[in-house]
Amino acid sequence: MNLNTWRNLLSGLVLAGLVSACSSTEEPDYAELGAIDEQLSPSVAWTFNLGDGSDEFYSRLSPVYADGVLYAADRHGRVSAVNADNGRRVWQADLSPDKPFSLFSVFRKGPPARLSGGIVHDNGTLYLGSENGELFALDAASGDVTWQVSVPGEVISAPAVGEGFVIAHLGNGMVVALDMANGEERWRHEEEVPTLSLRGSSSPVIQSGGVVVGTNNGRAAVLILENGQIAWDDRLVAPTGASDLQRMVDIDASPVVRGENVYMLAYNGELIALELRTGDVLWRRDYAGYRTPQVTASRIFLTTQRSHIAALDRINGNERWRNNELYGRSLTEVAVMPNHLVSADRFGVVHWFDRESGQLVGRHEVRRDTIQVAPIRVNDKVIIQTNKGRLIALSY
Repeated sequence: MNLNTWRNLLSGLVLAGLVSACSSTEEPDYAELGAIDEQLSPSVAWTFNLGDGSDEFYSRLSPVYADGVLYAADRHGRVSAVNADNGRRVWQADLSPDKPFSLFSVFRKGPPARLSGGIVHDNGTLYLGSENGELFALDAASGDVTWQVSVPGEVISAPAVGEGFVIAHLGNGMVVALDMANGEERWRHEEEVPTLSLRGSSSPVIQSGGVVVGTNNGRAAVLILENGQIAWDDRLVAPTGASDLQRMVDIDASPVVRGENVYMLAYNGELIALELRTGDVLWRRDYAGYRTPQVTASRIFLTTQRSHIAALDRINGNERWRNNELYGRSLTEVAVMPNHLVSADRFGVVHWFDRESGQLVGRHEVRRDTIQVAPIRVNDKVIIQTNKGRLIALSY
């Protein structure tokens, strides 16, 4: 079995909630849904068919919202702009490679683009990448391709965009910097990748002339944006345990910068707060996961690898509450609403939590579908992208 096969298998196990050991052999693999104190009743405002979806593949393709329009893509290569109010199509583009000509080609789809990293919107341009090692820039008003370049690895997380650069953290551990205007490579940074790791890479973050990166070997680094040189580089999590599985310390969750601090969450590791300028550790807390924490002015909301939702004090990392009622359901990151948190699971159920107490207060089931990427908030709606390629707007 080759390395990519192992990594795909391992990611599937993580999503099924089977990687972390249960505290009791009698405990089921995942929580069944129980009765809740239902305080809101979500309903479908509209749906939109994106295309083929991601099928059985683990995908981080997530919709993005800007100026009244939602932008979303399916794995095969279709990118859609959708009116966020009514779900009507604004435009649609196809990034899949040209199919070989034959007498029967008109009846068959061409090869897939294998879109997997993105979408990012910045100043009227969309950026996304693919497992085929392609990065695309599209005009957000029309869907026309502004530029398309090949990079030396799979793009399986969203690129970072800003200050004239597009930064991609590739599946092989390499960080590549491109010119925002034309896609020309400006620099690249290589890192050591362990033999066994999750199928994923954290999205980098551009901040104050630097690029913040979490790596698959448990390190955090800040690279100088202009030239890719290392400003600082520290090991956050050291491998422990007897097996390769136990020794995995991937930082697949994206770094989150808030003020002068950066927050990182490691698989089989910890949640760590660091000083952005120096990399000095401010505090550590015993949490493990691969979903990106959501950080507000006073709170950190995170999803652990066992699908517990926790709220922490941002300043000192002390836990304020934890909800473990949905363990093993592969909960996504939360979308932060004014009074609620919203997360979805691999069984196609969307869950509402009270933001102050963590109590479950609402639920909506998307039938016969799976949800891997976090809901997003758009005004008074929650937007869901499913594995079968449906975009669903929920009102509540």
